[in-house]
Amino acid sequence: MLKIRFLFLFFVAVSFASDNFLDSLVDHANSVAPTAKLGISLRSVKTDSLLYSYKGDEWFTPASTMKLLVTATALKSLPLDYAPKTIIHMEGVKRTNVFSGVFRVEGRGDPNVSARFYPDAFYVLRNLTDSLKSKGIDTLRGVLDLDTSFFKGPRKPPQWRKNFFDSWYGAEISPLSFNDNCAMIEIRPGAKEGDLAQINVIPDVGYVKIKNEIKTGKKTRYTHLLDAVKPEVTLTGTIGLKSSVSTLVIPVRDPAAYFRAALLKSLENSGIVYVEDNDVYRGKTLDSVVFAGPPLKSILDEINQRSQNLHAEVLLRSLGKKERQNGSAEGGILSEKLFMQKAGIPPEDFKIVDGSGLSPQNQLKPNSLTRFLTYMRKQKEGDIYVSSLAIPGVSGSGKRLDVEFREKIRFKTGFIEGVYGLAGYVAAENDTIAFALYLNDAKRVNDNVARDLLDYIAGRVAKHYNSEAAQLDEGKILWQGAKSISNIHERINYFSDKFKGRPYYLGPMGEGRSIYPSYKPRVNFNEMDCLTYLEHVLALAYTKNYDDFFNTLQSIRYKNGVMEYNMRNHFLIADWLLYNQLKVESEDLSLGNFLLFEKEIDRKRFFNDTSLVNPKVSIPYLPKEKAIIYADTVKFARDTIFGVAILSELPGLDAAHTGFVVGSSKKKGLMLRHASQLKGKIIEQPLSEFLKATKIKTPGISFFIFEEN
Repeated sequence: MLKIRFLFLFFVAVSFASDNFLDSLVDHANSVAPTAKLGISLRSVKTDSLLYSYKGDEWFTPASTMKLLVTATALKSLPLDYAPKTIIHMEGVKRTNVFSGVFRVEGRGDPNVSARFYPDAFYVLRNLTDSLKSKGIDTLRGVLDLDTSFFKGPRKPPQWRKNFFDSWYGAEISPLSFNDNCAMIEIRPGAKEGDLAQINVIPDVGYVKIKNEIKTGKKTRYTHLLDAVKPEVTLTGTIGLKSSVSTLVIPVRDPAAYFRAALLKSLENSGIVYVEDNDVYRGKTLDSVVFAGPPLKSILDEINQRSQNLHAEVLLRSLGKKERQNGSAEGGILSEKLFMQKAGIPPEDFKIVDGSGLSPQNQLKPNSLTRFLTYMRKQKEGDIYVSSLAIPGVSGSGKRLDVEFREKIRFKTGFIEGVYGLAGYVAAENDTIAFALYLNDAKRVNDNVARDLLDYIAGRVAKHYNSEAAQLDEGKILWQGAKSISNIHERINYFSDKFKGRPYYLGPMGEGRSIYPSYKPRVNFNEMDCLTYLEHVLALAYTKNYDDFFNTLQSIRYKNGVMEYNMRNHFLIADWLLYNQLKVESEDLSLGNFLLFEKEIDRKRFFNDTSLVNPKVSIPYLPKEKAIIYADTVKFARDTIFGVAILSELPGLDAAHTGFVVGSSKKKGLMLRHASQLKGKIIEQPLSEFLKATKIKTPGISFFIFEEN
């Protein structure tokens, strides 16, 4: 605690107007997207306290940010080395190079039988079939049985909109998947106008059937129509003769049948002949071939960074199977709710119908999501969870978001028709901020405008909570410049002088009568008013180890260093002086007579709280006329620096301005070093000049001096 001996008064009570930058962002968002519903929640991970909420307890459709639930539950419920498997069970007999019996392929929910982590889409299947070949088998006679019993329920979630199933992101769900249950169609122009387009299917396993009605023409204008049940696509329209290849990604119907076709193709490529024979004897399992897919962490990355819906749905059902012995969406959702309940988070604050967030029936409350994110960040798996999220401008769905302080942001996006979401974490100095941002009912809002709006809010949050770190770095440089100075008065003189010329800003902490603390930096050397100028200087001067600077600064401002508006030492006599158990002394520095300024501090009006008590204070002071004479004539035995408070005649306020007063042993007169609103910066001028020119109606001034620790 600082040792400050008061002659008459310390500090000044200044009422800051509310200047919450998020309030202004909300106003901006509501003007840009007036027909949409905005939701914002910010929470401190360190304290698990809500920092800001705008409609945070209302229901929102989360879109793909719902994936944050299934990935978190999986990370806490499944082992880190969990890797879903594909197993071939050979149930029959082997004679020489022929296996006869049932060739049962069991799928256990590996969504990565694709080229995602491997050289090509056939890599996993090739490993399986090559393993058979290594066992001396070149002929399979019997039944190829696809075992999809690992999952229960429909392949098409009934809560999804029907048109989703005609897009790659709405691929059907199966424990046996191949190539994300999608196929890519390449369309090239024919040799001349009027020719049919050239069509290729990738990967081509003979499963997807194409009805090609695209003609080569002058322009590229074609459409496609998927059969609702069969893996058939009708292509109509034209493709320009000079056009380059055009591509179209489609979901397939019946993924297990697609897997079967791919497996048969792999057997053929491996030189193994398959002869279907339904009359073979189904014996005991002779042998098994197992392929384990990529581990859990890789699956989480795909879901949270690239927002893979199929992966999320597969993981949800795998959770149900592993945790509840029920490989259905309902089983996975029950696992999620039980996990939230265990974490102390109300599961009723989440309406969950799928794992991917593709259904508009999913609902959550932003404040509950940030609470969930806060819990996850504190877990031993927290680093893995955060690293699975997208990086602005770098990975997955985060490539679009490229903002300042992007290295501090990890997030998950979400989008379905008229719904936008952005949630994740902002790393800050000594804390992490969990955030959830939503824009619902936004069908009338331009897509880029909606996305940019949430990106902008996230960027501003990251900038705010990290600009303080930059200020702390600057403060350290300042502090190191006075390491050789031990005398407290010399240190105060040094630092107060260093700030001369820096800009004045009214209410730089942005505090207002809100239940939330300020959103402006608690350390800001670039914007100061009269009070924060003193606070920064004194904190630098009294701090012996710079690691303690931030806490020293806040202990000056707040009771017990608790950074809340209602804990701020707004009124010095009624708050700061009383709280620090310091007594007003009547030493007069040979000033002669002084008067007693008696006032009632209007705490009720300041805090807008009629339950508070308005204390009465008595302040010794030097009248303005005598103060002007004293300021021009005093001379000290040695150079010195102390504080000054300009008393206020306004009702309920004890002082209107403050600063440092510098006295010299070489010449008469006092200089006032202060943050001047009139000049717009921190200046030094004769105290008498200020008192003569000031428009503040003041009865006079009081001084306070500083002591060594």
